[in-house]
Formats: sequence, C-alpha cells, structure tokens
Amino acid sequence: MFDRSGRKICQSYGPPITRLAAADPETDHVWLDAGRGLFRFTAARSDSSLFFEADLPVAAIRLDSSQEDGMPLRRLALRQGDSEVILVDRHASGEEGVLRISQPLADGRLAMTAEYQVAPEKARTALLVALPILMWAAAAIAGWFVVSRLLLLPLNQIKRSIDAWQGNQEAFHLPRITTPSHEIRELAESFAAVSARIYNHERELEEGLQRQTRLTREVHHRVKNNLQVVSSLINLHARGAQGEVADAYGAIQRRVDALAVVHRNHYAELEENRGVSMRALAGELASSLRASAPPTAAGMPIALNMIDVYVTQDVAVPVSFLITEVVELLMQRNPQGSVLISLEATEQPDRANLRIEAVGMSDTALDDYADLIRFDRVVTGIARQFRAPLAKDLQAGRFEIQIGIFA
Repeated sequence: MFDRSGRKICQSYGPPITRLAAADPETDHVWLDAGRGLFRFTAARSDSSLFFEADLPVAAIRLDSSQEDGMPLRRLALRQGDSEVILVDRHASGEEGVLRISQPLADGRLAMTAEYQVAPEKARTALLVALPILMWAAAAIAGWFVVSRLLLLPLNQIKRSIDAWQGNQEAFHLPRITTPSHEIRELAESFAAVSARIYNHERELEEGLQRQTRLTREVHHRVKNNLQVVSSLINLHARGAQGEVADAYGAIQRRVDALAVVHRNHYAELEENRGVSMRALAGELASSLRASAPPTAAGMPIALNMIDVYVTQDVAVPVSFLITEVVELLMQRNPQGSVLISLEATEQPDRANLRIEAVGMSDTALDDYADLIRFDRVVTGIARQFRAPLAKDLQAGRFEIQIGIFA
C-alpha cells in the first residue's frame, strides 16, 4: 500500500514491492508479468490518497476440473498484447476436434483464450441418435408383418383360388383364410356366392345349348330324310315318263338332291359348329349331278379345284342351286364336254371366288337355247342372295361370283 507521494506504507508477505508499477497510479491497472509469472493489479481510492498494488502468482490459480465432463480443457492462457501467461497446457497431437474460445477481461485490458478437446460420441449419444431410427425400423417391420399376414396373405390365397378355378370346370371352393379381417372374409364369401351363381348359370346354358343342338340336328336329319323321300318319289314317277316330262322330273330331282346334300353336310358338321365344308359339298353335289344326268350327258366329267373353307348354311344353299343350274345348262348344251368347278382365295380373308366353267363348249352352243332368258332370270335371282355381282360369259360358258366364307 502506497500513499500519494509513492511511499510504501505496508506490505503483506511475499516478494517485496518497492514502488508502484503503474505509470499513472490514479487509474486502475491490470497487466501481466510474463517473466515472473504474475498478475499485477493496481487500484486507487477516489481521493487518490491511497494506492493499492497486488501481485498474484499464476501458480496460485486453481482451476475447477469438475466442469470438464464431456469437453476436457486442453489449453488456457491470458494475453495482454504480446505477453502471454499460460495457465493450463495439456498439449495433444492434432488439431481435429478442437474448440477455441476467446473472452475479453478487465474492460478489454486482458484476453482469456481457451481450447477444448471435443470428445468423440459416446455410446449414450450414439444410442440417442440411433433410437429414433430403431423405433422407425421396428414400426416399419411391425407394419409390414401386420399388412403381410393379415391383408396381403389372405388376398393372395383368394387370388390363387380364383386363378385355379378359371370359372369353367367346377364350382369355386373358398380357401381357408386365417385373418381377423371381416371385410376380407365377406369379400371371399361374396365372390364364392357369385361364382356359384355363374357356374350354375353356365351349366344351365350348356345344357340348353346341348338340347338346342340335338333339336337342330334332329330337324336337319328329318329334313334330309324328307328330301330323300321326295327325291325317291320323283325318281319313281320319272321312270314311267318320257320326253319333256322325264326331263322336268330330272330337273326337279336334281334341285331336291342339291338341297338334301346341303342338309346332309350341315348335319355332319353340326357337332363341331364349323359350318358347311365347300370341298365336301361340291364333291357330293358333283357325284349327285353325274348320277342324275340326262342320257345324252351320261358320264360327263365334273372336275373340282376347291380350297378347304367353310360357309354358313345361308351361303351353302344358293351355292348348291347355282352349281346345279349352271351344270344342268352345260349338260344340255355341251354334253360331250366337261365342267370345272373351282373356288379360289381372294385378297379379302372372308371372301372366296366361285367359278363354274365349261370345257370344250363352242361359242354358238347357247345361241338357239329357248330357255336362256328363264335361266338368266333364275341365276340372277340366286346371285342376289350372295350380295355380289355375277360375272357371266355365255359364249365361253363361264360364271363367276364371290361368296362369303369363315375367315
């Protein structure tokens, strides 16, 4: 302690202080004595009658290490200008994970700098970070298990049963569903009920179709038999006739035979429901025409060149009548020649070209034919049923038209 004149009044224990260190003792000072390792403080009374100066050794400063949990102090120092007093120096290699803090002291006269070593994440911190992820993963697994076992698995069981059923062989059998969901059970039961109704309805339709098929076959069979009876009666009456009467009976018989051929072929193909085979129809019709040919054309050759296609009965009937009319004309006007019946494919898959032509007929064979007008009217009427134009070349004896076929 010093008075106004700078004379020392008293001093505590320690190294002697002979004079004031401050150049301006009337103001408070604090500074570092790095060489001696001291803090030096100077203070004055308000009336400047007394001045106090104290030295604090750095070694006397004790640090509380209890506050270093989780972030240990690495270095602590006081700086004043270029002077520095190190309070703590726990040197560690590397600069990774170091936190530096600087704090001004004594109104900026000093600066305290501290360096902390940021400790690595511990198990507790890692657990706190991983716990939300683990909870999310557990919730996702539990949700997947619930959805898979209680929703997707029963639906897959129903789907496999539906795929195995296919709706056309037997009644649908409801699978054993292990789920507490009433909605899925009700869905499966509803589908089973609907499938049972569909199955029963299809069985009724199949039985009805079978009955209808049997009735249709019976109708065609009876029509065929009746036509054969009519043809036999005409043949019996024709045996005692001569001249034009015999020719008329023969013409009628050929037309009845043509219609019987159509019903016979349709009856044969009815089981598979493919229609009437044009190749089989033309072959049987040619045999029937040769058998019922007039004496002048007995044994007249009828050649066939037919693609293997099928037609409906509505097409087969006019085709038979058209072939019968044209072949009968050629038998009368060209008995020494032959006939070629051909059926060829066209660019349209549902159409075919039917052609009937004479072979070896003279250009004047039809010039003196008295019934040519009636014949033309008949074949034109038949052609209207095909909804296609009939191409005619009377001098060459060629008739051509397109007919509808099954594609």
